[in-house]
Amino acid sequence: MKINSKSLVIVLIFYLIHSLSSAQEIKAPSADPTGYLSMGARNCASIFTTNGKSFVGTGMGGQFALHIAKDFNSHWFADWITSNINNLAQRNDFHSGFSMMPEVLSIPAGARRIALYPLAGFCIDYTKFTITSGKKSAPGPNYIERYSFAAQAGCGATIPISDQLDFSLEAHYMLHVGTDVDIALNDNEVTLIKQSGNNLEGHFILAISMDFKLFKLWQKKSS
Repeated sequence: MKINSKSLVIVLIFYLIHSLSSAQEIKAPSADPTGYLSMGARNCASIFTTNGKSFVGTGMGGQFALHIAKDFNSHWFADWITSNINNLAQRNDFHSGFSMMPEVLSIPAGARRIALYPLAGFCIDYTKFTITSGKKSAPGPNYIERYSFAAQAGCGATIPISDQLDFSLEAHYMLHVGTDVDIALNDNEVTLIKQSGNNLEGHFILAISMDFKLFKLWQKKSS
């Protein structure tokens, strides 16, 4: 996966935010992370299908992580993904959604543990197709926009680097409902065609993220 240097800058910014907020001491969140709010950056890659062919898009984004319970985490994310479609058009996708992540297995890693989990959630998507070919564009719009929503499911793992820093790797499958867009090349002219009605579009997305724990929103009730 291509790593975008801007993501590293975002991580550093989040680290500064974390440092400024460290007046509230974080005491071993790895022991019981319930209630902790984290903030981080992510890189992602996705496989889209257009005109019956698959294309890989790459991008970056950010997310919040909220530990709802000791063995139940959640990610609230936003991604911007760009892909090149046969050198005829560029596809830009803005994803925003959430994943619920119940831990099903943990692997001891020193004083910490690696969490393995399935994930499921919801996502909304804004997509823009823009003609980028040097060929002549047919009469009509140079770009087309569409909106869709998706249910998603997958699996992932979170690896604690320190008490304040987590590294996560996740694989999602997103099934979108929305209008479809085709790209046609006729007589050396490129045309964008927005289909009528709603269609299903599924795609895989792989995300790598780093999250800094900021502070605890609530304390676990004592039994």
